[in-house]
Amino acid sequence: MTDRQGMAMLRDTVARIERRYQKNAAVLYLETGLPPVDEALKGGLRRGVVHEFLGEGHDRQLCARPTRFIAHILAQAAGPVVWVMPQGEGLALAGLRRAGLSAERLLCIEADPSRLAGTVEDVLHSKHVTAVVADLTEPLSLTASRRLTLAAEASGVTCFLLHRHEHFIPPSACWTRWRIGAAPSDPVRIGKRALLSYPEPFSLTLMRCRGGEALSWKIGTDHVSSSSFPLAAAMAYNALAKEAPAGRPGLTVGAVRA
Repeated sequence: MTDRQGMAMLRDTVARIERRYQKNAAVLYLETGLPPVDEALKGGLRRGVVHEFLGEGHDRQLCARPTRFIAHILAQAAGPVVWVMPQGEGLALAGLRRAGLSAERLLCIEADPSRLAGTVEDVLHSKHVTAVVADLTEPLSLTASRRLTLAAEASGVTCFLLHRHEHFIPPSACWTRWRIGAAPSDPVRIGKRALLSYPEPFSLTLMRCRGGEALSWKIGTDHVSSSSFPLAAAMAYNALAKEAPAGRPGLTVGAVRA
């Protein structure tokens, strides 16, 4: 085989790989419904990996905003969703339905807290599930998060971890880590009269993205229904990386302290 023939075969192989990627690009990501966010993530939340979500302030344990955000994302996808929760913890199905996620697509599993991570890992090995969502009342160890990551990558099932607690969160093998909190908008003024500010806006902060940067947005600050997830201008770019104190003792890279 001549060098020219070898180069021709190589170009043909690369072209086939590129065509295959372009054809399947839509199935590599779960769109958030927020075009600037999806653009920053090169298509949306990557499938077949682990994504972590935290609430903020009074929503740290309830995680109402992160739950609604995840439900909205999964409502745009097809296929079954498995929700794993500790025994005795209820799931607000009405709230999920309002976010667009049909109860007919949901399979809810209650597990002993000590076996919850193992249950999530077992479900992730299934190839007939779109996503697994886990309510965590305790942080995962790095080893446990690695096991979940390997299971998700092997099956292509996406895993969402909701940290419904106020404990220290150690570094993990997650692909992204998010924090969602309230972001009250300024009051609307008509002449000298100030109307109430819009109650639904929230802040969306990408705290960690493998191979990416920390980013932050303010969602729903234009006084329209939050169900459409309107996006205002970004309030920060790489804010965490710029503002994180360099010498703060006892804080490991990738860790979150309440």
